Amino acid sequence: MPQLVESIRTFFEGLGTLPSWQRIVASMDPVAWALILLLGGAVVVGLFFSLTTRRSFLQPDEIEATPQMLLARLKQDPTRLPPVAIVSRLGSDATLELLEYGDQIRTNEWRYKWSTVREELLTILSAQNAFGPTYALARYYRSADRQEPDTLRIRRTALIHKLSQLRYVEPDASGHAAELRIRAHPAEVEGDLGFEGETLWLLPDEPAPAATGPLVELELIEFRTLQDADVRINIRRSPTVGGGFRLTMHKRHGMWVVTDEQIEWVS
Repeated sequence: MPQLVESIRTFFEGLGTLPSWQRIVASMDPVAWALILLLGGAVVVGLFFSLTTRRSFLQPDEIEATPQMLLARLKQDPTRLPPVAIVSRLGSDATLELLEYGDQIRTNEWRYKWSTVREELLTILSAQNAFGPTYALARYYRSADRQEPDTLRIRRTALIHKLSQLRYVEPDASGHAAELRIRAHPAEVEGDLGFEGETLWLLPDEPAPAATGPLVELELIEFRTLQDADVRINIRRSPTVGGGFRLTMHKRHGMWVVTDEQIEWVS
């Protein structure tokens, strides 16, 4: 202990032998002064850029890291990011919100941008087997209620998949409203599919009245297994314009999602 005290005393006594600031300044030559000025300038410049660039670069990162801020920007322009990046950054729930929002806008400019983005978003979500994306799709298709008959959920899913959540086809040039016709098995439960227009349920061989306007047709559901089904949907916007599609659906976590789509005819 005495040795430690003596060492400390010797150290502080040695400080008194150091040259004063006045002697140090007086002994400095022009080269030393130049080095001091360069060092000081470097410190000032470093502090300035550290503060200014930190603020300017963090702002965009913070915006993109916030799903709600990114979602707000995508609602203005859905092509701002590739669909894969949208799902990755937003997650299932916010992507669902974007899908629901996008389907409500009817302006031509928006629909031109939205149609491709929507199709790719649905494809990306349907390719994931996790519960979150599946549940988001089921809510988008308005078919998340597992107590509802499978046939109704499959048909509603097909309608929304091809016509968006609006389930609407514009009237023809003469103003005739669109009609939905459903070919159903006699034992199939009829229900509300949310189509905006008249809905007619028909037996497989029942004659159908002549169409007076745009026509949407849902054919018989073909169950390959209890978990896999195909359904055809034909959309005739006019006698010369339309298309037929075959949708393949798979049941995941008790909910139906579209896993494949084939174009069977187009005119």
